[in-house]
Amino acid sequence: MNRRDLLLQTLTAAPLTALCAAGLLPRRLLADWPQAAFNAEHLDEVERLLFGGQVAEDSDRVKINAPEIAENGRVVPVEVSIDLPEPQTLVLLSDANPYPLLARARFTPEVEPELSIRVKLGESANLIALVQADGALYRASRAVKVTSGGCGG
Repeated sequence: MNRRDLLLQTLTAAPLTALCAAGLLPRRLLADWPQAAFNAEHLDEVERLLFGGQVAEDSDRVKINAPEIAENGRVVPVEVSIDLPEPQTLVLLSDANPYPLLARARFTPEVEPELSIRVKLGESANLIALVQADGALYRASRAVKVTSGGCGG
């Protein structure tokens, strides 16, 4: 990226950032935020709210890289990489957290379908990645044992 493009993008984003900070953007621009899913307390409910009745199939083309043993549940590094055609959405869940939905990411063709994040796990749990790609839903999971910290203290 050259300097001129960077300046143009910065000048274009500045007014939107100011409007957002002032709370002047219409709420309908944020209408796609899945508030109910982030507040849901059961894994099945999150899946229903985000994907309807779509059934996920296990896939080895979705990889979750996380430590087998997390010494501190407050900060667990997780990386998810996707090797599927045209992935649109990635959802990261924990089956043992009070609120299972940890993260949701959307992908465009211009973006590498990878996510790197640090999550908080309340206790030992299975991390579950659900990926919507090419009209289907795919699932991968990884067990993480938490030895201290987390949501419970």
